[in-house]
Amino acid sequence: MPSEYDIPMPANREFTFAMTEGNLWTYLEEHFYYADDLLPGDGQTHIFGLSLLVAAAALLYPLVKSFNTGDEKVFRAPLEVVCIAAVLVITAVCVNAGWMIRRSDGVAGPLDLAVWFLYFAVVYWAAGNLRRIFVLGPIPYFKEYSLLVSQKCGIRKGVKEAWETMGRWRKRAMDTLLDLKLSDVNNRMILKVVGLNFVILAVITCFWYYGLILLVIYSAVLFYFLRGYFRDIREKYDRLNIAAATIANGDLKTEIPADTGLFEPVAESLQKIQEGFGKAVEEEVKSQRMKTELITNVSHDLKTPLTAIITYVDLLKKEEDPGKQKEYVEVLEKKSQRLKVLIEDLFEISKAGSGNVKLELMDVDVVNLFKQVKLELEDKIKKADLDFRCSYPEEKLTVRLDSQKTYRIFENLLVNIVKYAMPHTRVFIEILREDDQAVIRMKNISEQELNIQGQELTERFVRGDASRNTEGAGLGLAIVKSFVELQGGEFGIEIDGDLFKTQVRFRDLC
Repeated sequence: MPSEYDIPMPANREFTFAMTEGNLWTYLEEHFYYADDLLPGDGQTHIFGLSLLVAAAALLYPLVKSFNTGDEKVFRAPLEVVCIAAVLVITAVCVNAGWMIRRSDGVAGPLDLAVWFLYFAVVYWAAGNLRRIFVLGPIPYFKEYSLLVSQKCGIRKGVKEAWETMGRWRKRAMDTLLDLKLSDVNNRMILKVVGLNFVILAVITCFWYYGLILLVIYSAVLFYFLRGYFRDIREKYDRLNIAAATIANGDLKTEIPADTGLFEPVAESLQKIQEGFGKAVEEEVKSQRMKTELITNVSHDLKTPLTAIITYVDLLKKEEDPGKQKEYVEVLEKKSQRLKVLIEDLFEISKAGSGNVKLELMDVDVVNLFKQVKLELEDKIKKADLDFRCSYPEEKLTVRLDSQKTYRIFENLLVNIVKYAMPHTRVFIEILREDDQAVIRMKNISEQELNIQGQELTERFVRGDASRNTEGAGLGLAIVKSFVELQGGEFGIEIDGDLFKTQVRFRDLC
């Protein structure tokens, strides 16, 4: 049985909803906008006629010279700009003209006046620009005022450059992907951060509305994290910048910050620059010291024979004994020869240092040339009471060298041994072939104690005899080094206690 609360559904009923036409249009005007409400035919005719009058005015006013119009810059716009602007404005106004009139029941308001003023202004402006077609002629006008014609080459160039730029960007992107090394710590860190950020954003988007709240919180946390990270980078950069400025001001002992993070390669380069500057300063100090010693030594070595020459000349003037005169002349000759040799050595080392030496290269048999030099110095070797033990290769060692410069090298090395080797000792000479090099090694025991580095002995006017009691200017080994290096070879000295060892290497065996 139906309950007392059940209400039976009505059957066979019709419901009609109706409103007046005025209410309908009011509702539509308030809630909808119709852009296809065109003006009726007579309205369109009036607008078209007024537009023709305005266009005619734009074409005819410039003919009246007293108006001084028609040549303004506003009437020199590009053709494409004029056409696009005119079509957009005229179409927009004409399509919506009916709606504007009906909206205000035919009463024009300030906004309507502004729209119609803009409409006729654009008509006047477009006609004024197109008037130049009649002034210049169609072809000159298109060449001067059409973007597609006058800028044709420029457009093609721009398109080409844009295409090439896109190609470079594509290639750069591909190179970046191909050159991405996961072994690099920075690359791994960036990939981790990007991956973590992707996961977080993906999770946040799953919460829909609440995801916006999570996104705001995540953005705030990310902001504070990045701010701290960049603050740390800034502090490390400032510390490194201060260290660089200190080094630039001459303090080469300043400490480079250890923890530089991202700027570690810069810190390493700065440290290398610091070390390089330090070495340069040391070399400069050493150079200044050697210049001072050079002046002192050359003055001493030039002054000694020159003083002797002056003294014996004075004695010769006063001496009447023929025997004494002959003795004085012999001393003068010896000292003069000594002074001549010193000046020649100075001249040779000066030319070698400046590189102003012309080499006469030829195929030189190193072993035979050395034997020749040793034979010519045999008397001095016997006088020094030295026992030479020579080892020569069985094959012929031929090198492309300057024979005169090489002769001087061997001569200076042997003379150096004769002067400074301990008497009654053995001298070991070894000439051999090592790969593609001819090697000459010499060993002897020094008579004087050697308290000097081997490299320093190749400097000018530096001698193992610090007291300078023995005869010599200290240029012999310096000349050897210069002549060897001029011919592409290597010269080295090694001191082991009183054992003095020299080595000459010539490359490019013939």
